[in-house]
Amino acid sequence: MQVTLPPPQYDHAYPGIVIEKLLTLEEVRRLCDSIGVGAFDACAGFITLNDGSRACLIILPTDGFDTIAAYRRHEISHCNGWPANHPAE
Repeated sequence: MQVTLPPPQYDHAYPGIVIEKLLTLEEVRRLCDSIGVGAFDACAGFITLNDGSRACLIILPTDGFDTIAAYRRHEISHCNGWPANHPAE
């Protein structure tokens, strides 16, 4: 099984701050579920930092079914606006 690849318009570096958290798959599923996005294998969401700026937080598994790089690419695409239902375009 592989992580779904994003469409080209979302598949680029995020221009803002990205904070990456690496956890076991079990921990990722618990944390993603606890922040309200569901018990997924990885997730992304926006947080407000102490200085008022926003950052995209991506939570990735160290022991998932694909590489950390593949999960990172997928989740950063969500930071770039790719909807959660993963449309092809």
